[in-house]
Amino acid sequence: MPAMSRGSCDGFVRDDYRSSVCRWRRNPQGRATRTGNIERLRADQKWTFAALSEQLGILGRPIPPLGLRKIVAEPRRVDVDDLVALAAALGVSPASLLMPELATVAETDLVPVSGGHKPISASVVWRWLTAAQPIVRGTLGTFVDRALPSWERERRLAEMGIADGDDK
Repeated sequence: MPAMSRGSCDGFVRDDYRSSVCRWRRNPQGRATRTGNIERLRADQKWTFAALSEQLGILGRPIPPLGLRKIVAEPRRVDVDDLVALAAALGVSPASLLMPELATVAETDLVPVSGGHKPISASVVWRWLTAAQPIVRGTLGTFVDRALPSWERERRLAEMGIADGDDK
């Protein structure tokens, strides 16, 4: 963690106001995954942390109940394997866990995106997370070429009348 003056942390946050140590802010998708979506889906199914832990064990990706509590409370990060296993255990797509405020967000709401400087329309973020459109305009052909498995890429490019790899 970088040490900085007590002034601005420039993208970093302090553990408390007296600290001269800044740490990187948690990203919006990490926060959505932990505190919003995982906890809501677990509670909706009336699962304890122990029950979710057991389900993850059955799926071959055991995370102890204490580890799940730390994920929800944010001290523990979620890696890609954890994300996929949690999505499978909770009966949703990994994209569902990454979408900020999944249960309550409206199509026109602006939501934060990791790596973005400003919030973006929830509908655009959802279409990006589900590989339906790029988050940056003007790159649809390249996005389809890079973001999809070959059979889906060929189908979408043919529907759009775009040769493989050409942008329109």
